Parts: sequence; C-alpha cells; structure tokens
Amino acid sequence: MTYRFTRTVGFKSIASMLEAMPTCLKIVEHITKDWKMEAHLMAPTLGGHPGRVVFVVNCDDLNALQDAQSSSVKDKKYLTLLGKLSVHIDGTMTNDQTWKILV
Repeated sequence: MTYRFTRTVGFKSIASMLEAMPTCLKIVEHITKDWKMEAHLMAPTLGGHPGRVVFVVNCDDLNALQDAQSSSVKDKKYLTLLGKLSVHIDGTMTNDQTWKILV
C-alpha cells in the first residue's frame, strides 16, 4: 500500500512565491536525501489560485511517514528551512492531507 501526504502552501503574493521557491526546493531535497522518502513539489497549471505549491511525500509505510513527521520537530535543518519559508506563507491557505493510493 502506498500513502501520499500533501501539504498545500499558499503564498502572500506571487513575488513571495518566486522568492520562496529556492527554499521549497531545498525542503524537497532534504526530505528526499535525509529522510529517504520520495518527495516532489507541484505547482498549479489550471484552476485555482496560482500562488501556491503542493509538497508531496509518497511512502509505502504509514508508520514511517508518521515517524518522519514526528521527528521533524527535532530536525534543525528542516526547522531552519521552514523558518525561511514562513515569511512568505499565507497561513490561511495551508492544508495538509494524507491519502491512501488504491489503484
């Protein structure tokens, strides 16, 4: 079974989004290399507000995903990256979901 965690993040403005993209890429790189999980960054193509991205993490083990999320509060590099990203984020547009892939 594969699980997919998504975090949709909305930015204060398109300018903020452009400034934040290098940090977003570093977060995905960190999750991939340090947490050893498949991670992606997606941007909208059609529909909805363009000033947002979705962080996607795929994992075969839901417990491993939850463990990684729990451990993230102790991960200094991850927390530093989130701090850099936070100045660009509109918190009212942030949404987390975990999905189970059926087919």
